[in-house]
Formats: sequence, structure tokens, C-alpha cells
Amino acid sequence: MAQHLTDQNVQDIVEILDYWSPNEKLTWEKLCKAIEVQLEIVPAPTRQTLQKFAKIKNAYDLGKKSPAALEILKAKQQKLPASLKIAQTKIEALEAKNARLEKENAMLLEQFVVWQYNAHKYGLSIAKLNEPMSKKSSD
Repeated sequence: MAQHLTDQNVQDIVEILDYWSPNEKLTWEKLCKAIEVQLEIVPAPTRQTLQKFAKIKNAYDLGKKSPAALEILKAKQQKLPASLKIAQTKIEALEAKNARLEKENAMLLEQFVVWQYNAHKYGLSIAKLNEPMSKKSSD
């Protein structure tokens, strides 16, 4: 039976996608194998399970590149010395991660506006919204 993915699993899978090699074609099948090997989640979650998580789906969509863009990238990398190839790969991974985080941030801001509207609509005050979470009693 397949395991349920924890928040940490989802974050780890997104991290795999952030640092996916631009030289390797990204597919759901390859991602599932990478999850099984790198995160030791056996059996690996299916494509359908992974797509249910918005963070994973967004990271996958951003990591997916057109074949033409991949060919241009390979041509550029062949002309660079090894140290610059490593730096270029790291920069591209960080740029992809940044783009994903910007998209997630925009989605969270949209959710906040909905919550703000509903709080106003149902008469919740700022004081109520800012109340700290109650701690569990140790009794």
C-alpha cells in the first residue's frame, strides 16, 4: 500500500524538481523513480498522487522545458569550461526555484485576499484574527 505524503515529503519532492538536471528530460515516470531512490519512499507515489499536490504540480510544470529550449541549452553548455558549467547549472536551478517560490507566494496572497474578504463578510475583527493560538494544556 502506498504511503501518504507528509508536508516534508512534498517539500523534498519539490526540492528534487528544483535541482532537476537540465540535461535530463523531466517526466512523471523519471520523477517517481528519483523519489524512490533519493527519498527512499517505497513504493514511489504515482503521477496521479503527485499531481494532487499544487506545490509539486507547479514545480513540475515550471521544470518542464520545451525540446527546442533544451537543445539551445545543451549547445551553450558545450562551449563553457567545466567550472562555468557547474555555476550555470546552479544558477539555473536557483532561478527555477525562485520562479516557483514567486508563483507560490502569489497563490498565497490570493488566498489571503479571500480570507480577508470572508473575515470582513462574517464580522471577524482584526483583534480576533490576531489572537495567538492556544497552547495544549499539559494536564
